[in-house]
Amino acid sequence: MSLVTFKGTRDGIAITLGEGSWREVMSALSAMLNRPNTRTFFRGARVLLETHGRTIAMEQLEELTMLLAQHDMTLISMSGSAQVQTAFALLRTAVRPTEPVAEPPSVPQVVAEILPLVIRKTIRSGQVVQHAGSIIIIGDVNPGAAVIADGDLIVWGKVRGVVHAGAKGDEKAIVGALMLAPTQLRIGHYLAPLSTSTRQLRWPAEVARVKQGQIQVEPWGT
Repeated sequence: MSLVTFKGTRDGIAITLGEGSWREVMSALSAMLNRPNTRTFFRGARVLLETHGRTIAMEQLEELTMLLAQHDMTLISMSGSAQVQTAFALLRTAVRPTEPVAEPPSVPQVVAEILPLVIRKTIRSGQVVQHAGSIIIIGDVNPGAAVIADGDLIVWGKVRGVVHAGAKGDEKAIVGALMLAPTQLRIGHYLAPLSTSTRQLRWPAEVARVKQGQIQVEPWGT
């Protein structure tokens, strides 16, 4: 199997990564994108990436995204292992371009309210949940799962996966749960210290919020 294969689809360019070291795969991808007969053909394309069973670190995913961006290509989806899908979900929320300041509207505008997303089940390994408002989960967030909310994130259960509240930069968002032991916890642009993932339950219910420039966990209701 080739190191990298390309296939056109109605949604964009499907790129499949074959076997080989990461450096070999990146070199092959760069070579294909820089061919004189394909350099302009791929410009502006949307990319659907298939990684099969390959494990990709966040730094490698950022490197790949930057290579595609150099050719005006956008990575819109990834399929493969649960670790790859989680890394892709985090990358989409961690890197957000600065938006230009809009001129004040000349007429009043009505902004539609985004209702909370309510989920009555456990979010299992490999699943990624993302919502433009708040998310309420009646169940657990298992290791290997990722939940990303632009608003608050409330879990009536245990959090042991990746969680991100205020994903668009809302530092007033909170993460509340019966037990907080996440593999990664973010609020807005803040990242909780790694010690958060190994801490023991101290209160019947817990909440994480940004205080004094860092994420702090405290009893819910204080």
